[in-house]
Amino acid sequence: MPLINEHLAVHPAVLADPSRGWRRMIRIETVSGDVGEVIKATNDFLPERLIYAEGDSWFDKFTPIPSTGTNLLDAIRTPFLTAVVDVAHIGDEVRDMVRGHQARQTRAMFKLFSFESILLSAGGNDLKNAFADLFAAKALANEGFASPFQPQDLDRLATPGSYTEFFDEVVGNIGRFVDLRDSASDAVTRAAPIFVHGYDYLQPRPAMAQIFADSRIGPGPWLHPSLKAAGLADAQMRAAADAVVDEMNRQLRQVIAKLANVHVIDQRGLLTPAAPNSTGADRDWLDEIHPTKEGFTKLARNRWDVPLSRALGWKPAAGDLVPALAVSNQSTARAEAVDDRA
Repeated sequence: MPLINEHLAVHPAVLADPSRGWRRMIRIETVSGDVGEVIKATNDFLPERLIYAEGDSWFDKFTPIPSTGTNLLDAIRTPFLTAVVDVAHIGDEVRDMVRGHQARQTRAMFKLFSFESILLSAGGNDLKNAFADLFAAKALANEGFASPFQPQDLDRLATPGSYTEFFDEVVGNIGRFVDLRDSASDAVTRAAPIFVHGYDYLQPRPAMAQIFADSRIGPGPWLHPSLKAAGLADAQMRAAADAVVDEMNRQLRQVIAKLANVHVIDQRGLLTPAAPNSTGADRDWLDEIHPTKEGFTKLARNRWDVPLSRALGWKPAAGDLVPALAVSNQSTARAEAVDDRA
């Protein structure tokens, strides 16, 4: 299937009309992969539509206690009583999703249940780890020098093509997840569209994830320490991060979007990056790599609700759709990078 580039949103009045039935998905969370939990939940809720969600912290119930809603699954709305079987894990790389226990869990789910759509949030942790390792190694190798990177190095780091080699394994493993769908025992699941997303532009900064709201207890920051140790200024950090995001989206478009019944959602440019060196929630970002509740809502309203609901069988009437929010933040990577959002 082609890249999703018809950016439309549900009219706010339609979303707000109780008679239209737009609502949050019911989350069936099964970290252990216990199919019994899913059977019980589906019998309890009797959903009209059933979705499978595998992924990382953008899907996982990642919320500073007692906050809620800081993930895409909570933000998405559909006009059906939709349940989503959530097997996402914070920190997972794509390879974790297609091997061992998690692959067996997915095969079991695809054998027993009829999923009408499959959502995949994958690749962010792979790239975050590879990106941080690259700069940490460079900083270590040049310890004691005032500027570990030469000007030509900085130019290269801001070019998307510099990161192509990082994506071979990521894209290959996403393809293996698609293979799990294609080999499903259940015919409905086998025909289910898969929605995969890229990430939006972010500013590397010293902002940790919070386990408790308004606390400083939690993991991270993930990118900023190694970039700072490598001698990059704030604008150079942003340009390098943008280059990675651009290359990931390009690879998804060129490889994954060409697979049968796979849709790639491009989220670039919707969220407002946080201010450099900010340490808490700022603009659309809760911490260094996770949006705020409002940020996830912005992504859901303007990129997810319409294509997912259509895939589930929604047929919009005249006046139900409006143009999505326009892209407001451009990449700061090198200008020679090709913009593949058109």
